[in-house]
Amino acid sequence: MAPLRRNLNFLRRWLQNPKAVGAVVPSGRRLASAMAAEVDLAAPGAVVELGGGTGNVTAALLETGIAPQDIAVVERDPSFARVISARFPEVRLLQGDAAELRRLLREAGIGPVKAVISGLPLLSMPDRVCLRIISEAIESLTEDGVLVQFTYGPSSPVSRRILTRLGLEAQRTSWVVDNIPPASVWRYRPIAAKMAAQRSA
Repeated sequence: MAPLRRNLNFLRRWLQNPKAVGAVVPSGRRLASAMAAEVDLAAPGAVVELGGGTGNVTAALLETGIAPQDIAVVERDPSFARVISARFPEVRLLQGDAAELRRLLREAGIGPVKAVISGLPLLSMPDRVCLRIISEAIESLTEDGVLVQFTYGPSSPVSRRILTRLGLEAQRTSWVVDNIPPASVWRYRPIAAKMAAQRSA
């Protein structure tokens, strides 16, 4: 599927369900690259992408040198799942709900996971759903793994309540002003993991 057709398909899905898709256009190349740059290429483990959409972030992950078999894309929307499958046949596609991430990974035999890269529209979700997804992502990670999430705007898309409840540190790592609309990239990890890393440094 050509880029224009992918973008039109994305727009059509947004018109059908704006809250589920979360944006009028897919993530731009610069934003996708900024998210992929958060992955530690030297660390062992798989990279899991939540909400593959039309595959721009998947493409950026592959461009960094991550092997296709080390990438798993979780996509609930059947239309987007077909795009991912056709565009990246060697990448593992898990069609399902990110709120059931650990079950999906377990059934697919995927693990350990060193990074979860999320393009899900967290701000349009109920807080309880967001909590479930973030919790599933964090619980699926290795001890020094990271969760990466983008959002439109400068503030963390994960609420302070969820950060406190799960004991997470939040850090904005990039601000991509030429994305449409401008977006920021956030990195999350358990505070305990950060303290352990500092002690061993």
